[in-house]
Parts: sequence; structure tokens; C-alpha cells
Amino acid sequence: MAVPRRTTAAVALAAAALAAAPHAVAHAAPPAERVEQVAAAAPAASRCGPMDVVFALDDTGSMGGALNNIKTSINAVVGDVVSASGGDYRLGLVTFKDSINVVTGLAAGNAGTVTGYVTNVLAASGGGGEPEASDEALRTAVSLRPAAGIPQNADFTGPWRSNARKFVVLVTDARPGGFDDAFTAADQASATAVANSALAAGVKLSAVYVPTSPSMTPTIAPIMQNYATTTSGVYVQAQADGSGTADAIRKALSDCRRTDVFMRDQTTDNGVEVNPNGSVWASPDIKVCPTTADCATTYQPPVGSTSWIHVRLNNPGPYGSGTGAGTLKLYWVNPSGSTVWNEATGGDWTFIGQQAATVPAGTTVVKVPWTNVPGPGHFCLLARWVSANDPMTHVEGANTAQNAKNNNNIAWRNVDTVRVRPTVPGRTSFTLGNAVEKEIRTDLLFTSPGKPFVGAGKVVVDLGRELFERWQASGGQARGIERVGESAVQVLDPKQAALIGIAVRPGERFTAGLEFHGGEPGGEYLLHVVQRLGDEELGGVAYQVLVEKE
Repeated sequence: MAVPRRTTAAVALAAAALAAAPHAVAHAAPPAERVEQVAAAAPAASRCGPMDVVFALDDTGSMGGALNNIKTSINAVVGDVVSASGGDYRLGLVTFKDSINVVTGLAAGNAGTVTGYVTNVLAASGGGGEPEASDEALRTAVSLRPAAGIPQNADFTGPWRSNARKFVVLVTDARPGGFDDAFTAADQASATAVANSALAAGVKLSAVYVPTSPSMTPTIAPIMQNYATTTSGVYVQAQADGSGTADAIRKALSDCRRTDVFMRDQTTDNGVEVNPNGSVWASPDIKVCPTTADCATTYQPPVGSTSWIHVRLNNPGPYGSGTGAGTLKLYWVNPSGSTVWNEATGGDWTFIGQQAATVPAGTTVVKVPWTNVPGPGHFCLLARWVSANDPMTHVEGANTAQNAKNNNNIAWRNVDTVRVRPTVPGRTSFTLGNAVEKEIRTDLLFTSPGKPFVGAGKVVVDLGRELFERWQASGGQARGIERVGESAVQVLDPKQAALIGIAVRPGERFTAGLEFHGGEPGGEYLLHVVQRLGDEELGGVAYQVLVEKE
């Protein structure tokens, strides 16, 4: 039916007012040496903080009443987002029948685009009968899906920001039917899978059901309720004539309650961001065990085995309360100093697995299987807690150490157990890299905060030809170090030795071999190898050296 529309001038005025609200665009993280500036640049206080919001609207003929209701209130709906986010928002809009129409992907400060389309273009029409592609519309929004190969007019672009409250609001009166206009058990499973994907991405799905065909309610309502309950979203049923739809959307977007699950960087860490306590690469809350049973921290997973990563989640931290719900995600890399993180690709990190979890007050240990553990058998581990009610406080950049220091739901454990015999050396490695955005002159420090291995035995570091030449070309400065081969040095100072000023370009990685010779049978020693930039640690590895009997 014909829908009354506002005048173009009125629409332009309202859109301009919303678009003019101040907003922040996520920038790449600054270099590592500027951590204190990152702390000062925390998001401005607002009710919700940064918000990424996508509207997924059924625009079939039966939705006329609901869409009219949205039209009359879209400026208020979007204005709520602008206000609650402190102007730091991104909006997306998709409409759907049996296919998907991407109006806009997530883009900063695009209130005018969304309000203009809803007011001037959005209309109920067609549909060809129930069901509709609501599950696929959600999949497109959650997964930032391109259009290739599916009935979708354009790519849905992002990204979702890790430090934003992430919402998708679905409005429909129909069952999910994929793209084939039929509802089967496979479509119900598809809807469940979409909810689980949103949970893993930290996206809150809220569902507004418009009961235009009450006989369908017993089937549709549980599916839409599951979207909300799985992801900590909101489920609301509007009136059959569509009244109350916009109010339901505003209710969903007002839900900014905050939980605060955290993992410790050190035993003294209480979740404060930015962590003021120094090294962030030896978390006591991560370890690997041979089974789901607890084990000693010195266990080293055999290559090819299935082992279990145990992660302790603490609740609450200082920034929220209540039971946490989200997904724990785990990654590995060979023992390294500076490592590059990229949320889309993992950067230097390889994905291991994930586990959805509910975390009540206290501590909860989540156990994730690590199947077919890869060689060479020495690893660093990264844990990330992804939750719709507990987003990152600071935008994740390329520098893993900085991300872990800034966010209490990221933890990094670089602890390697090396087994040695008095006449058989133990071998492992250390990778030196550069996650900063410019060439750096980095130091490699060898320290012994526990019982030193140097003295009882010796430590030889083979830099490899290229890294050795880099060190030499940078001046060949060292402290407590002696050259013992073409590309190898020996650590002489049991407390603190260093290779100084090695030039490393952005993205470069060099792997040095470490050999531990000798030691007393039954002895347990500790060596820290730390990559530094000035006074700041870019990352490090704690090598627990165990000398076994022959």
C-alpha cells in the first residue's frame, strides 16, 4: 500500500543532524614505544562506548505495518546509537525476501545513509510467500559475506571492530528459509549455526518478531528466541499490526550491560587496563596438559598428539559484573619475541580452536582440545576472550604485546620446557620479529630471574647467517656475549647478557637456534630471552630447563 513520506527537505535536515554527530574512526595501533599514549587515548566515556550496528529488515508485503512503524521512528532509533556510542558508531543495513539486498555495509558515521534509505526508499512489497531468507541475511551481516555465488546484490563490508559493542537487529514475521523459499529441518539447523557464529564473533543478535500470522508463532518464536539467548541479545514480540516495532529495536540497542571476564598477565594482575605490571608474555592462566585433568606447567605436548589447553577465566574484573558469556579462542606460534596480530588472518598466529563458555563469579577453567600438535614441538600460546557484553577496551593492532597489555581479555603465554641430559644438549628456538610499523633497532636480552643455567651449563645461540649479518651491520654491540662460531654466540653472563641494536624491518622474522649444554642431573633452571625496544618489552620466552639423568 502507499506509505506517507516526509518531505525531502525534512529528511535531509534530520540526516544531516545525525551525520554531523562527532564520530571516531579506528586507526592502526601506534608503535610499541608509545604505549602510554595508547592508554591516554582510551574511548571517551559514553553509555555504551563504540557501537557497530546492523539492521536486517524483512521487506516483504506482509511487513507493511512494521516498516511504517520503523519509518516514523528511524531518526530516533539511529539517534539513540549516535548518543549511546558517544558518536563512535558504524551502521549497516540489509533487507531481504528470498534474496538479500545490501544497502550499506558497516561504515563510520553513516547515519544519513541509513535514515535516508529507510525514510525514502524502504517499502513492503512482494515476497512470494513465506518463509524468507532471514537466516542468510544474518549470516551475511555476521560473516561480512561477499555477494559472489549467492542471490545478494553486493558485498557486505566491514570490519566489525573488536573494541565495539556489536549488534545485529532482525525484524521479520517469517520462518528462516534460506534461498529456496522452503522451511525444513536444515533451515532450523542453519538458524542455530548462525547464532553460534555470532556468539563466536562477539555479535549480539536481537530479534523482533511481528506476528502477522499467529499460527506460525509456535515455530517462529523459539527460533528467534534462540538467536537472542545464544548471543545475550534481546527477543521482543511486536503487535500483529507492526506497532511497537521501533520501540522494540530501541530496547534491543539500549542493552549495554557490561561483564568483565579477564585472564592474568602475571600472578599479581587484577584485570586493570592498561596493565602496569611489566611483562605480559608469561600468563599463569594458560597451560597445556595431556588430558582434561590438571597437570604440571612443565608438560610439553608431543608432536602429533591430542593435548588440551587449559585456560583459567577470572570473573569479575574491575569493569563489569555478572555472569560472562562468550567464546575463548586459542592460537599458537613458535617461541617468539615481537609477533604480528591480524584479526582477520591471525597474522603470525595459527588458530588452534575455540570453546563457547559461560563464566559465573569466581574462576572457570575452559579446556580446548589441540589435535595433531604440529612440530617442532615448542610453542607460544595466545588466548582471546570474545564476548558481546565484554568487548576489547582498546582496538587491537599489529603488536601482540601491546594488545595483551591494553586488554584484559587477551593473554599470552611464552613458556617453553627444554629437557637436557648432561651429555646430550637440549635444543629449541627463538624468533625475533617486528610488529611495529617502522624499522626498529631491537635488543635481545638473556636474563635469569630464577636459578641460572649459565655456569652449571652453557647456552649457545645460533643466529643464522642473515640475522648474524644484521647484528654485525648494526654495529655488533653486545654485553656478556662471546662469538663461538660463524653465526653463533655463547651467553657468558648468568644474570644479564644482550645483543644490542639489531635492525629489523616491519614484518620480518628471524629464527635463532638455542642449545643448552651440560647442567647438573636433576637441576631445574630458568632463562628468559626477551626482545626489547628501548625500555619496552616486545615479547619474550621463559625457557624452563630441566636436566635429566643419563
